Amino acid sequence: MKLFYSLIISLFISNVLQSQSFQTDERVWNSATQRAFSDLGRAKLTKPALGNIIGSEYYETEFKEGEIVHLDKNLEIKTSLRYNAYNDEIELIDMSGGTKSVKAAIKNSRIISFFDNNEYNYLKYLDSKNIASSGYLIPVFKGLKIEIHERKRKKFIKGKASVNSFDIEHKPKFVDDIQYFLSYKGSTPEYIKITKKSILKFFNKSEEILNFIKKNKIKNGDLTSLIKIVEFYENNSSI
Repeated sequence: MKLFYSLIISLFISNVLQSQSFQTDERVWNSATQRAFSDLGRAKLTKPALGNIIGSEYYETEFKEGEIVHLDKNLEIKTSLRYNAYNDEIELIDMSGGTKSVKAAIKNSRIISFFDNNEYNYLKYLDSKNIASSGYLIPVFKGLKIEIHERKRKKFIKGKASVNSFDIEHKPKFVDDIQYFLSYKGSTPEYIKITKKSILKFFNKSEEILNFIKKNKIKNGDLTSLIKIVEFYENNSSI
């Protein structure tokens, strides 16, 4: 009889431990967490990409462990996230309903997502045509005076069927679209083409910046070169 009760108790303890392990893996989404999540995420309504397309709407298809923070409401949720570069959405795993579902983070400048060694901020910026827009920017350099932001999007290129044996078929595809933005502290980020002309325009045709570019053989389109220029500006009080 003692052996029977010992087996029952062992089975009970085993089931409890398994249940706790499952909750740890899936995260315990209590009522407070569920209320907080309603302030951070919304149902994902964007349609998934169609098949037979070359490439992906993601730079990284797998969800990564991270956290999403609401600065105004002092809310923070740890969950799995990924960035949909075509739809410009932060997608996250929601367990608030008891089952896994994918939701999109609410687009708000006070909601910040951290994952995959990146910080995603939803900000207003001036695009390549100097038109005010909003979207997710990643800070890649934070100085005392200037910040550099990266915008990683995916563009969709429509396919083209061949009309005869001499024509070449072009399949629909996603292509990378990476842009950079500069901003003085507290100002709106502005699109910057990493060329000597564009950089000098941002710095009001500074002679010091021009001489630095000439001496250091700055490469067009190279982020590392842009960072070197900004670091030079940060460390030069005379500019």
